[in-house]
Parts: sequence; structure tokens; C-alpha cells
Amino acid sequence: MKKPNKLSVIENKPIARGVYSLKLYAPGLYEKVLPGQFFHIRCGGDKFPLLRRPISLSYTQKEEGFIVLVYRVTGQGTEFLSSLRLGDLLDVLGPLGNGFEVKADHQRVALVGGGIGIAPLVELAGVYRQRAAVFAGFMDETFLMEELQQRSPDVSIATEDGRTGYRGFVTDLLMQHLKEQRPSIIFACGPRQMLKRVAQIAGDNSVSCQVSLEQRMACGVGACLGCSCAVKDRDGARKYARVCKDGPVFWSEEVCWDE
Repeated sequence: MKKPNKLSVIENKPIARGVYSLKLYAPGLYEKVLPGQFFHIRCGGDKFPLLRRPISLSYTQKEEGFIVLVYRVTGQGTEFLSSLRLGDLLDVLGPLGNGFEVKADHQRVALVGGGIGIAPLVELAGVYRQRAAVFAGFMDETFLMEELQQRSPDVSIATEDGRTGYRGFVTDLLMQHLKEQRPSIIFACGPRQMLKRVAQIAGDNSVSCQVSLEQRMACGVGACLGCSCAVKDRDGARKYARVCKDGPVFWSEEVCWDE
């Protein structure tokens, strides 16, 4: 059983409307975390005991021993996180969960992110670099573009209002890309409807695909079953998996998308 760590806040800054980048000094942890894993963070301190919040790794800065987590303020817990300042200590459990598959023989990969789901793809882009084509989708305001472009020379942006890049859905860019070249695998993170569409596109084009599911969590270690989701086993039989323990990354064909 993993034990919580007390990590020091190095920086906690807004990078878009309601979106924050939290940099933590994490000696001994930054080398262990894999792309797609998450940290379970205690929110509220002693005054406001709330459930921990799962925040995915966005990227590491190994030279300095930092990990960077990117989150959107959506409630009391993340509101607490946004109030943290330099030097504050944060109770952090992790890294937890199963991350994305990292294999040297993937010669060309496609990374597809939507909204805050773009954050976990930054570290993965740093793994594959020139082999990664990155597709980032937003409603309007963009973020983490500099970090992605530092890691991959092939970054495409879609915004629903047309403010930046392609006007439309990020899955449109993925479909166009697949007409031009075939990646070894697709990695995706974002809203469920976007992931469902990515899974369909991958299936139609016979490309392997891994998706990172977003789910409300309580314990974060697989004990409470509060984050269970419907999946299929190898024989196609329906069962339930724990997003925190069995995921958050699953093969797209495993997921029961309509449940």
C-alpha cells in the first residue's frame, strides 16, 4: 500500500480561464511516474476534510525533480488547490493507476486530447517526440501549447469557435491524419463522447487505441469500487473494472461506450 508524501509547492499559476498548473518538488517520485498515471491529492487541509482529488500527471521536469499537474477548478476541492502558494505542503498519494503503453517499436503515434484531457498527453509527447502527431481540441481558449510544441514538432489545434487553428472537432483532424498516414497506435484523453468517437475512428481504421477515462473517485486504490465502469473481457462478456486501479488507461475496444 502506497503511503502519502508531503510535497512542496513550487508554483501554482493560472494558465487559462479556470485552469491551473501546479508544480511540486517530488524527489524520488518524478522518476517513478509514467505517462497516464495520476496522483490522489488531499484537499482542504485539516479545516475542510474533503475526499482526495485525482489529478493526472501532466509532465515531469527531471533535472529539477519537479512534477507538474494541470487541473480545472470545478468545485470546492479544486478551489482549495487553486489557493496554494509557494512553500505550502500538499498531502499526495501516488503515482497510482495504469498509464499509457510506452514501447520503443511504436514508430509513429497519434495523441488526441480534448480540454483538460490534453494535460496527461504532454509527458507522453515527450516520450515519443518526433514520432508523435499531437491533436489538441478546445472549446475556445488554448493552453499547454508551448509545452507540447517543445516536445513534438507536429501539433495541430482545433477550437470549436475557430479562434485558433481548425474550426471544428479535434476528431476531424484525426480522421484527416489517418487518410495521410497510419500510426502504430492512438492515445487519447478527454471527454467521454470524444473518446467514444476516437475509439470508433480507430476501429474503422484498424488502429490500436488506448483511452484514459475520466471518472469520479473516492479511495483511488481500488477498495471502494466507486469508480467502476463497464468493460468487456477477451470473450466479449460484460464486467466491471475500477478506473483507479485497473485504469485509468484502457484499450478502446474494452470499454462499453454506451453504458
